[in-house]
Amino acid sequence: MTEKITIVVPIYNLEKYLDKCLDSIKSQSYKDFEVILIDDGSTDNSKEICDFYVNEDFRFKYFYQKNSGVSKARNLGLKNAQGKFITFIDGDDFLHVDHLKNMVDGMNYGQLAISGRNNIYQNKVQDSFKEDKDIVLDKKQLIDGILKPGIIYSFPWNKMYLTKIIRDNQITFDESLDYGEDLVFNMEYLLKVDEGVLKKNATYNYVYRENSVSRMMSKKTLQKRVTDIFAIKRTIQMLPPDFTGEKNFLYKRIIVEGARYFRLMVTYQFDRAFVDDYKAILNTSYKKIKANLNLKEKIIFLMNMRAPKLVFYLKNKI
Repeated sequence: MTEKITIVVPIYNLEKYLDKCLDSIKSQSYKDFEVILIDDGSTDNSKEICDFYVNEDFRFKYFYQKNSGVSKARNLGLKNAQGKFITFIDGDDFLHVDHLKNMVDGMNYGQLAISGRNNIYQNKVQDSFKEDKDIVLDKKQLIDGILKPGIIYSFPWNKMYLTKIIRDNQITFDESLDYGEDLVFNMEYLLKVDEGVLKKNATYNYVYRENSVSRMMSKKTLQKRVTDIFAIKRTIQMLPPDFTGEKNFLYKRIIVEGARYFRLMVTYQFDRAFVDDYKAILNTSYKKIKANLNLKEKIIFLMNMRAPKLVFYLKNKI
């Protein structure tokens, strides 16, 4: 007897990629699953594609919401999940045929299974992860892996969770965060588990889309991006007292990333009260981590904070 998996797929204007994603789910070697398709107010043909799969396969279920962002979409999926296990898949990615089987096997080791990923550029695998064997990780190792660059990361889509832990602890994606919501979600979950496993094979295919990215971050993008700092601050507050190294790592992230955001916020003339509150978070973090910074890091931070418009001018003149 198998255990049911709930697969949550947030969708927003993904008509070019959605068929490949849903076909890869439908063809999984592990068959006991439900797919919750959350249409986040798409204006293309995504709904028609979803309707096709819903009509063809009873395991596919369609939900629509007015465009509200990926966090609300995932939360709607959590609310309607019926599986013992839950995982998330982005609608422009696709899976190896044994992805679900490998992840369920991983849940035998603990309360979290993590897949390696293949990075796909123009339909070619450019970067592949593979270990010789599955690696069992304790709570601290899992948290370190979530926080720091490497294999695990804070993405929800390369992980499988126990639905009961999520429900019992009322863990959801924070809809006020445009960035960093996955970090907070995973940290809340990890603090409730004992062990997890990093699977030896990369069975999740992450597709890099070719989008033209402006050198200059727009004001609209910045308004969303700065929420990442609030997510990091919340993560620090959640960590137990003995996670000193992890907290220092996050404080450094706040000042390095936050100083750049602060420079742009001043330049774009954000609301003064908001900028002052944001500045206070950065200065508090700087005091916490100052002793661990080298001279160059201190100078860069202080220049951004004390002369943001000058630094903005110099960076864009070079």
